[in-house]
Amino acid sequence: MTVAGSARRDAAERTHWGEAVGRAGVFACAGVLATANALADRIIGPSDSPMILRILDLGGISAVIWFAMFAALIIGFQADREPLRKSDWPILLIVLACTLVPVTWVARAALVLCAAYLFVTSRPREPTRRAALVLLALTGTLVWGPLIMSLFAGPVLSLDAHIAGWVIGSPVNANMVKFVASDRIYIIAMGCSSIHNMSLAIVLWCTAVALFDLKVDWRLLLVGAAMMGVTFVLNVARLSAIGRFPDYFDFLHMGAGAVLFGWAALIGMALLAGLGVNNALARQR
Repeated sequence: MTVAGSARRDAAERTHWGEAVGRAGVFACAGVLATANALADRIIGPSDSPMILRILDLGGISAVIWFAMFAALIIGFQADREPLRKSDWPILLIVLACTLVPVTWVARAALVLCAAYLFVTSRPREPTRRAALVLLALTGTLVWGPLIMSLFAGPVLSLDAHIAGWVIGSPVNANMVKFVASDRIYIIAMGCSSIHNMSLAIVLWCTAVALFDLKVDWRLLLVGAAMMGVTFVLNVARLSAIGRFPDYFDFLHMGAGAVLFGWAALIGMALLAGLGVNNALARQR
C-alpha cells in the first residue's frame, strides 16, 4: 500500500512538473542558459573597476540583456503547457551540451539554434513564437552585431570617429580622433561603436513588443527608431566629451562617466519604450 501510494505520488509529481513548465518554458530556460553562458566571461571575468562600479554596471552586462532574459522566461512560463515534441529532444540536448563547453562562441551558436528552431516550429502571435522572438533579438547583440563589426569595422568605426571629430572640431584619420588642444589622439575601438548600443535598443524594442503581444505598426517602428537614435546621440556625446576633455579620458572611457552615459541611454530607451507600449496598447484594444 505504501509502495503503491509512493509510486502514485512520484507519477503525479512528474506530471505536475511537465505541465507546469511546458514546451515554451523549457526552451526559454535553455535559451537563457545559453545566453548566460555566452556572457560568463564578462560576468565572472577579472576587472580593475571598483566593486561599486561593477555593481552599477551590472557585472558588465547591459540591463537590457538582463531584462530580455527575464522577459523570455516570463513569456515561456505563462504560455500554455504544450508538451515537448519528439523532435524537440535532440535540439534541447545539443543546446544543453553546448552550454557545458567553456567557449563563448559555442554558447552563442547554441542560442541561435534554440531561438531559430523555436521560431520555425511555432505559430505567429502564440507565446512560444513570442519567446522565440526575444531569444532571436538576443542573438542580434551577441552574434550578428559582433559579426557585422568584424566584417565592417573599418567604415563603421571611421563613421563614429568622423562624427565625433566634426562635433569637437578635431581632425580625424580613419578611426583615430585628435584630442582638442593636444597632439595626442584616441582610437575608437569596436567596444565604443554606436552599433553596439543601437543593437541594445533593438533588443529592448523587440522584448517590449513580444512581452506585451503588440502588433507592429508604423508608430511602433518610429518608437524603435527613436530608441536607436537616443543611443546613437549619447554615444557620440561620450566620444566627443573624451576628445574635448582628454584629462578625463579614464573617467569617460571605462570609469564612472561611462557608467553614467550607459544609464542615461538605458533610461532614455526605457522611457521611449514605455510610452510606445502605452500608446500601442491604447490603439490596439
